Amino acid sequence: MSASRSKPALQRNALNRLAACGAVVLGLFFLLGAQGHFVATWPFITSDGIGLSRRLLLMLPGVMLAGTAVLNLLLCKPLWQERRYALNVTLAGNLLTMSYLLYLMIRGVPNHPIGTFLALEMSFVMLLVGTRAGMVWPAVVAQVEVEKQ
Repeated sequence: MSASRSKPALQRNALNRLAACGAVVLGLFFLLGAQGHFVATWPFITSDGIGLSRRLLLMLPGVMLAGTAVLNLLLCKPLWQERRYALNVTLAGNLLTMSYLLYLMIRGVPNHPIGTFLALEMSFVMLLVGTRAGMVWPAVVAQVEVEKQ
C-alpha cells in the first residue's frame, strides 16, 4: 500500500532579503548623490545674494536624497528580518522620493543624472510593491513524500 501526502516546503521569502540588500545599495548611491548635490550648490546656498526661499529650494533635492538614504540604511535590518512595518515605511519613503525624481525628470534639469537615480529608485519601488503584494521568491513548491509499505 502506498500513500502520499504533500507538505509545503519551509523556506523564507528571499524578496525580503533582496529588498534589504537593495536598500543598502540604494542608500549608498543616494548618499553619494546628496553629497554631490550639496558640493555643487553650497556656494549658492551660502551666498548673501539669494533669498531664504531660494536657498531652501536649492537644498531640497539633496535633502530628499539624504533622507531617503538614511531611511533605507536604518530599515535594512528590519527588512531582512521580514518586519512588515519596515516594508511599509520604506515603501512610503521611496514612493515619495520616486515622485519627486519623476517631477524633476519631467521638468527637465540639464546635465544632471536624474534618470539614473530614477531608474534605480523605480526598480527598488517595484521590488517593494511586489514584496508587499505577497510575491514569494523562490516559489514555494510542495514536497511529496511517498511511503511504501
